[in-house]
Amino acid sequence: MAASSSNLRLPDFIGIGAMRAGTSWLRKQLARHPGIWTATPKELHFFDRHFTDRAEDYAEHFETAPAGLVAGEITPAYAILDDDKIATARRWMPGARLLFMLRDPVERAWSHARKDFPQFHGKPAEEAEADELVAFVEQPQVAARGDYLACLRNWLAHFDRAQLWCGFLEDAADNPVPVLTGLFEFLGVDPEQGIDREAASRRENTRPDAPIPGALREHLADRLYRQNDTLADLLARDLPWG
Repeated sequence: MAASSSNLRLPDFIGIGAMRAGTSWLRKQLARHPGIWTATPKELHFFDRHFTDRAEDYAEHFETAPAGLVAGEITPAYAILDDDKIATARRWMPGARLLFMLRDPVERAWSHARKDFPQFHGKPAEEAEADELVAFVEQPQVAARGDYLACLRNWLAHFDRAQLWCGFLEDAADNPVPVLTGLFEFLGVDPEQGIDREAASRRENTRPDAPIPGALREHLADRLYRQNDTLADLLARDLPWG
């Protein structure tokens, strides 16, 4: 590890999740702002797949970020990093801002299943039996991504609450401008620039709608909606689901 990361160009913000909760939309809105630079590709996966205990290796991804711009990356898998990796992120970037997108966790889990179930089972999630779907969403790596409370608490054990911005996919779909205005103010860039209402209203990374099977919805709602009150208290706002 480098003796100091203070002289390295490291990100000013990190998008840490959640998977299937609007992070592709978020990245496109950030990239449109003239005061923001976002890493390519969207998901660097440094801390979860390509980790080295050298801040210099991470900083290489941000060497081309122009001076004066707010720079960052978005990798939803960071939501479920282990404690040591989060501690490393905090040690390297004590002032980093964290961005976390949420959506109805039941709908998020169904979207996750529709995306990943076919590659493991050779058929669409829509054709799966109820017990197959329940088994899929209860896999630790899948279930953890929808446990917003645990994800946020793990990161807030190392970062101050004031460093965390949370957005909701439902809010972005209904009225994206206030969402983006708040985000840009949080990042310290001009909120009057970079907002294209028409572009911000477009859905990203979507597939044709398909209703979630009733048995799966009931199973997920019973588990995931239990944390609604505590999550609302942590975020200091009402949740758009449950």
